[in-house]
Amino acid sequence: MDSLLYYIWLSLRSGAGNETASFLLSKFGSPKAVFDADRYTLLSALPEHEGLAAALCDKDTSAAERVLEYCQRANIGIMTVDSHVYPQRLRAIHAKPIVLYYKGTFPNIDEKVAIACVGTRKCSDKGIRVAYKLGADLASAGAIVVSGMARGIDSMCARGALAEKGHTIAVLGCGIDVVYPPENEPLMKAIAQNGTVITEYAPGTPPTGKHFPVRNRIISGLCLGTVVVEADAGSGSLITADLARKQGRDVFAFPGDVDSTYHSGTNELIAEGAVMVRDARDVICEYEELWRGRISSRRIPKNKYYTGDAPLTPAEPLAKMYAEEAAKKKRSWGKKQEKKPLPEKLYKEALESAEIRFELEEQTPQEPVKRPETKEKENIEAKLSGTELAVWRVLSGTMSADEIAERIARETGETVGVGDVLGALTSLEIDGFCKSFPGGLFSK
Repeated sequence: MDSLLYYIWLSLRSGAGNETASFLLSKFGSPKAVFDADRYTLLSALPEHEGLAAALCDKDTSAAERVLEYCQRANIGIMTVDSHVYPQRLRAIHAKPIVLYYKGTFPNIDEKVAIACVGTRKCSDKGIRVAYKLGADLASAGAIVVSGMARGIDSMCARGALAEKGHTIAVLGCGIDVVYPPENEPLMKAIAQNGTVITEYAPGTPPTGKHFPVRNRIISGLCLGTVVVEADAGSGSLITADLARKQGRDVFAFPGDVDSTYHSGTNELIAEGAVMVRDARDVICEYEELWRGRISSRRIPKNKYYTGDAPLTPAEPLAKMYAEEAAKKKRSWGKKQEKKPLPEKLYKEALESAEIRFELEEQTPQEPVKRPETKEKENIEAKLSGTELAVWRVLSGTMSADEIAERIARETGETVGVGDVLGALTSLEIDGFCKSFPGGLFSK
């Protein structure tokens, strides 16, 4: 129990999405040893990370104690990197989470074919049907369906898997006790009862935009392959596909019309080497020989007609809404958007039960953000604000997120979490202001 408390303390101090916590565990041997280390020892181990070393000198465990007490009271499972159920696949990725919170039954995923199913939140009517059928057919074949439980494609894949009584895993970008999006509360409950809901964020963590790019590495890291159903050129699902590549995992994509905004991202993935697929059989056939007896394309119903009706209401009305919104609006990643109220008739009850205000992903119509080739420093900084501006100003040469956070602390005196830095770097990369390289490195 003491070890679990110190794991939670270390994860809260180091933040999500960085390799530093794993480095400290390998250096000191245990989270308790990191806790017991004095300032001089920590600075010796982290000579270029003064800000993190200072955070680790704070020996207050009250927050970790509250988290542990809440999880015990709410029957929330806690898995550390040393747990016997912690997946080897996840241990192999860069910046593996040292603590995971979960509800439901966590399977021996290393012995299973797990496939990530992701895509745009505002999808076409056809994309809704394809996603639902993909999730259902993968589950029928014996695969585990992993998604982010986001609006649109992710949710429909999960619903399809549940309809066929398959195991599905939802990886959240918020605390395990926070329902996001709020209309997915019935879906989240169904997944917790019949599959697994999991997150690296402590209970109570809100669903801010910077968390989702960070959690995507877990979605791809749990799986042998990632399937992108629909994605425009700025879709966040492309981040998951890119992470899957960097982790050495397979990437699949559904093709579409060359002039379709719904498929501009998936078509680009195929052009870059992703495996083109037409249905779940094309995915299963990639693994069927190696995983004989555990998955089989023969289990997929040949003539079953999938209507897209999900087993959980109000899936179909919401799915129609996704398509209607997508026909009118375009998503522009990396730009702050005006907050808009939730549609009262659909979400009032969910909002009251969640007891939290969420920022909707409603967008104002606008042209897609163009990636600049070369821009003067002053023009670029005029487009940035907050953490993104701070990251851009200190980014020099090739740096990791940890190094960027440390430099911001040294030059500005402000403490910025590594997770916040990674979120800002993701936005900068999407807008074309920085590049990422293997090993978690970035440059302008």
